Amino acid sequence: MQSRLHTTTQIDALGANNYVLHLEGAFEGVRPGQFVMLSLPTGWPVQLPRPFSYFDIQESWASFFLKVLGPGTQALVEAGVGAEIKVTGPLGSGFPQPQDIPGNESAVREPVCIAGGVGLAPFLLWCRERQAEGRAPVPMLYGGATAEAVVGHDYFEEAAQSFHLSTDDGSLGFHGNVLDLYRCLARDGLIDGQAPVYCCGPDAMMQAVARDCAERAVPCYVSLETYMACGYGVCNGCSVEVKGEGRFAGKRYVKTCCEGPVFASTELAR
Repeated sequence: MQSRLHTTTQIDALGANNYVLHLEGAFEGVRPGQFVMLSLPTGWPVQLPRPFSYFDIQESWASFFLKVLGPGTQALVEAGVGAEIKVTGPLGSGFPQPQDIPGNESAVREPVCIAGGVGLAPFLLWCRERQAEGRAPVPMLYGGATAEAVVGHDYFEEAAQSFHLSTDDGSLGFHGNVLDLYRCLARDGLIDGQAPVYCCGPDAMMQAVARDCAERAVPCYVSLETYMACGYGVCNGCSVEVKGEGRFAGKRYVKTCCEGPVFASTELAR
C-alpha cells in the first residue's frame, strides 16, 4: 500500500482533547466510511500509524477528526502547522448505498446516522454526498455524556439540516442517551423508525443500537473503532469475531481493516 506525505495546514482545537487536523493535497476516490493511517514520517516518537476516518474532503484538502488519547495522537497534534504527515489510504469499506441494503431495495429509505464521541467522524462525508445528490436531509443524531463531550457538530451546519443532539446529563439538547433520542424521534414521527441505521461510537452504544434495531428487524450497520497497526491486513491486530454466516460463511474471525470497518451488525458475534 503506497503512502504519501501531506502538509498540515490547520489544526482546530475543539476542547476535551478533540482536534480536527487539516492536510493539504488531493484526496480522490474516497467513499464515506473509509479510513486512513496517519503517522509522522520520522516514525518518532511513535512508530506505528493510527487509523482515522476521513472527516471532510474538499478540492485541495482533507480533514480528520481525532481525540488525543496517547503518544501517537499527541504527536500528530504537537507536530503543528507545516508538519508533514504520512498518509496511507483510502482503506477499508465504506457505508453501503441505501439501495444496496437487503430489504431496502424497492422502497429505498434514507439511513438514520447515529454517533457518539469521535464516532461523529465518518458521517460528515456521507451527509455531504447525499446533499450533493439532491437527497432529503440526512437525519443525524449525536450524543455524549455532557455538553463538553459533544464537539464537532458545528461542521454539520450546512451538510445536515436534520441534526439532533443529546447529552446524558441534559446540559445540551435532549436529556438522555442517543438511543433514547432515537426512540423518541421515531415515536414522534420526526425520523423514519424503519429506515436503516448507520452507527459509530463507543462499543456499548453501538451494541445497544444494534440490539434495538434487531428487535425491530431494522437493518443496522456499525463502523468499528478497532485498534490496528497496519491498516491493510498484515498485522492481524484488528480481527473481530463474526457469526460465520453470509459473506463470512465458515469464518470465525475477519480483519476490520479489510472487511470493515463498516459491518452489518448481524454479521458480528458480539
